Amino acid sequence: MPFLGRWFDCNLPFNLVIIMKILVVSSYYHPAAIYGGPVRSIHFRNKILLSHGHTIHTYTTAANGTGDLEVPLGRPVLVDGLPVTYFPRWWFGRQRKPFSLFFSPALGQALRRLQPGDYDLMLIHATFGDPGRQAAQAAWRTGIPYICYTHGTFEPWRMAYKKRKKQLYMAMVEGNILRRAAGIVVCNNAETAYLRNYGIRTAIRRIPWGATGPDLAEIPDRSILNANFPELANRPYILFLARLHPMKGLDLLIPAFADVAREFPDWLLVLAGPDEGGYRRQVEKMVAAAGLNRRVLFTGLVTGEVKAALLGHADLYTLPSHSEGFSVSVVEGLGYNRPVLITETCYVPEVAASDAGLVVLPEKEALTCALRMMLADEGLRQSCSRNAGRLAETTFTWEAVAQQTLKFYREVIKT
Repeated sequence: MPFLGRWFDCNLPFNLVIIMKILVVSSYYHPAAIYGGPVRSIHFRNKILLSHGHTIHTYTTAANGTGDLEVPLGRPVLVDGLPVTYFPRWWFGRQRKPFSLFFSPALGQALRRLQPGDYDLMLIHATFGDPGRQAAQAAWRTGIPYICYTHGTFEPWRMAYKKRKKQLYMAMVEGNILRRAAGIVVCNNAETAYLRNYGIRTAIRRIPWGATGPDLAEIPDRSILNANFPELANRPYILFLARLHPMKGLDLLIPAFADVAREFPDWLLVLAGPDEGGYRRQVEKMVAAAGLNRRVLFTGLVTGEVKAALLGHADLYTLPSHSEGFSVSVVEGLGYNRPVLITETCYVPEVAASDAGLVVLPEKEALTCALRMMLADEGLRQSCSRNAGRLAETTFTWEAVAQQTLKFYREVIKT
């Protein structure tokens, strides 16, 4: 295996670290934020690997929902200092494409041109996707070891969605890819259990996603919120920050909030995130049926200082998901020192272990009880807030994630 050189990493005392040439293959990539947390996770993980001296090149598609990113195609471009090659998707010559279709003959051709020794390691972020199949085939042909990132795909709730198709693909394609991988990185232990039950014996490691913590001294003033959302002026609010999607538990949150809304008449519920697949219409119907039109604020996608202001001034952060791989949004909430209320199926057990918030079953009654407790007890919210900041700083920084990541890489490729 040809390596570029050797160096001592002072963050990893007494360990000799091999500098590697790494090829990342992903179905989508920054700035395609429409695909949620994994986009940021892949990009920032690449950046931290680059900062540790490794050479990173990413092959991906130009996918951006039903459209495509406006980026140069078929040649490397620098994205935050990282070389990325975007390839076009193909769908019968149509401009509008299925949201989750990543078929790219051009990407496959580029992978078929790889030669033994071109890279020391391949990282595949494309479970149940054609780029993953093509990347694995290239790795087998060239002898390049590869690690599969699942991004929560094998969480039970998600595996139950389109179950027959996934079972067939597992039997015909994905199972073989996973068995022949050097390692698998999962987001939660539920995925590990599923893969073990399926007979996958590859080395598996749960490694959380990191987040770039804010400078708390520079959180935008609340006047930003008052200017953009006058309804929030002088009102406490619960912040839901995620895509509007059936998986995110809004069918639990809306009725739970309805149960406590009269007890806490000053509080608002803010739903901040882009609509996916037209689900917002269903959520609006739930809100109207519960009589909450004046108590629920839809912001749409928020970015930049508006997003920072919403996070920085939220009185409570919540994500009651039925299923998550690993939620970057939860980590962001912790980083802003927000008390959090999440479901067990967000798979961030560190929240409960660190008393940074409440973790409940994904059930309406449990969520209602926890909401009532949080809204009624300012002292509890303040205590959780302090613990949330400490948890973010010790566990979910990108440097902490990098240490776990590099340790696993060295273990599975025996460097």
